[in-house]
Amino acid sequence: MPAAVADQAGRVPSTAAPARFATVLGLAAVALVVALHWMLPVTDPQTGRVTTAAAAAVVLAAPLGLLAAGIAGLTGTGGLPAVARAALPFAVVALPLTDGADRLLWLPAALVALTAGRPTLVRLHARWRGAELAATVAAAVAADLAGSPVATVAAVWLGAYQTGVLVRAGTLDRLRPGHALTAALAGTAVGASGLVLSALSGEDGAALPSAAVLLGFTAAQLGLALAARPLIDRWTDVRPVAGGLAWLAPRLVTAYLWQLPAVALVAAVTVRVAGYVPPTTFDQRWRSDLPWWLLWSAITLVLAVHLIGRVGTALPRTHRVSGSSTLQPQGRLEA
Repeated sequence: MPAAVADQAGRVPSTAAPARFATVLGLAAVALVVALHWMLPVTDPQTGRVTTAAAAAVVLAAPLGLLAAGIAGLTGTGGLPAVARAALPFAVVALPLTDGADRLLWLPAALVALTAGRPTLVRLHARWRGAELAATVAAAVAADLAGSPVATVAAVWLGAYQTGVLVRAGTLDRLRPGHALTAALAGTAVGASGLVLSALSGEDGAALPSAAVLLGFTAAQLGLALAARPLIDRWTDVRPVAGGLAWLAPRLVTAYLWQLPAVALVAAVTVRVAGYVPPTTFDQRWRSDLPWWLLWSAITLVLAVHLIGRVGTALPRTHRVSGSSTLQPQGRLEA
């Protein structure tokens, strides 16, 4: 999720190739979460209240976003101020009104923590040269055996982020698309086997997934992303595409969070005001209603992103910085 960089002539914003690749991955991660809430029947037909997708679905949709952040860090999203600008209003508005909305805050919280530890992770890679990924896999398996699903998720997410660090360092530049695709297929097989075993053992499908499922589908997502990188790099090298990605990058976190309040607002208006009864299954009525449902949700999200983007976190123009960390009543930062 990269930062926009103006070219030497100052004409069209562009991004470096790894940053453009990261933005495409971040966009794909956001699209996965949007699909969970805009296309699946998650609206109560009586009250119009929207429920966040299951924890397992949210967790499994995160690896692409973590890979993107590992490549570009939080600087591509505008840094911590941009995350706070999107997350704080979301916490105030969405948490009381939407069931399970706190699940969407897991990924931003993880990104903040990983960004804080990024210098250490970069030094770790400089010393271990990618062997640290094996350590994260071992940690995930050990945590799963110990019955700690949160630690399992943390280890897998760390591995996905660290893979992005490897991409940024150029360690994976020699990885052939065919090898990446093979890793994706192997990951899919492992993840599917984990799902089958979970179903046979009667585990709750909405609970946090096992290490096998997490590791398998994370490998599948990352492998597909790396296999597609040559195509993505050629596509994003086109100036209009690069300019669009530069505009989109700092808005990805806002779009990721506010897509849920957007669809919740549409549901509340249509159900409680207009008397609409949303479908609960993927039937013919769901297919016929989906286009206008997506349209109004998209319009609402665009308005929300525009509004939240205008809520600045920078100091007013009258403030002057003198190199310290204490804001004084006169509008200065004093040592």
